Amino acid sequence: MTHPLDHAEIERRAAALHARDAEIGRRVEARVAQRYGAASSLEEYRFDDSFARDAQASQKIDWVHQDHLRVVRFVYRHLPRPLRFLIKKVVP
Repeated sequence: MTHPLDHAEIERRAAALHARDAEIGRRVEARVAQRYGAASSLEEYRFDDSFARDAQASQKIDWVHQDHLRVVRFVYRHLPRPLRFLIKKVVP
């Protein structure tokens, strides 16, 4: 059984999708440049110079993983989702 689309038709459709994707990309770039300016903040950002993950864990969130909070984490994770959302709204 052969497929109703031949190779040339598949290539034509793929090229049309590629052209459409490129046009959408140009529109998005123009809209971002119009809204935020020509220079994007990510052009100057260097991911390798950012705050290291191990430093983030040890300095910011490591307190959550202390042994005495294991029970609190367990109970919180097993609460119904609406109740967890209420707790998140109340506790900063």
